[in-house]
Amino acid sequence: MKKTILVTAGNTSEPIDQVRTITNTSSGKLGARIADALMMQGHRVVYLCGKSAVQPEKSPLEAVSILGVADLAAAVDELCARYRFDGIVHAMAVSDYTVQGVLPMAELESHLRQGTKPSLTTDGKLNSHMTDPVILLQAAPKIIARFKQYQPEAILVGFKLLVDVDETELLSVATALLEKNHCNLVCANDLTQVSGDQHRATILDKTGPVATGETKWEVAVALAEQMNLIWSEGQ
Repeated sequence: MKKTILVTAGNTSEPIDQVRTITNTSSGKLGARIADALMMQGHRVVYLCGKSAVQPEKSPLEAVSILGVADLAAAVDELCARYRFDGIVHAMAVSDYTVQGVLPMAELESHLRQGTKPSLTTDGKLNSHMTDPVILLQAAPKIIARFKQYQPEAILVGFKLLVDVDETELLSVATALLEKNHCNLVCANDLTQVSGDQHRATILDKTGPVATGETKWEVAVALAEQMNLIWSEGQ
């Protein structure tokens, strides 16, 4: 029952200019462990990750690295056109926003008074002498929404990370993600319960929680087992 699976991992970095970025703290460790767990069971993995992400210990079928959300979207388009994936594990921490550009506070206030729109860019290098720089952001596209459009038969695994919430809220938000994006499984975790290799997470499907893990490896193995169970039930 060898399957071809896309695993995304790590972070995205959005350019402020050509030398600076806004990013997040995701290392890609969990995604790398998931890739290893799947490959240990004989599956083929395409590993799509942020440039600084941890790599799997085993060699994937193909490894692709990206920088920002635009790069990620292009890579997803290309890979989904080239492969027929049986599973997609979207563990990457994708930025919710991209950078429109930077301008001084006084210039922004002037535009607001006049009702005009500033001309913004992320090209070049931000002037280090700019007074009170303001970074303007815009909503980034939701990449997870693309997967079922491209590969409707693939098992889709989403991830939801919150910070310092109770279990009821975490599972409620994870269930909403599952329903909105037609996921088969969602891995719900709280940042306060993640430290080093310790990683408490709950895996749920449309019926509710189906598995838990206390370390990254336990979560990876449990997730692989749940995916195998879905495939076996579909045969």
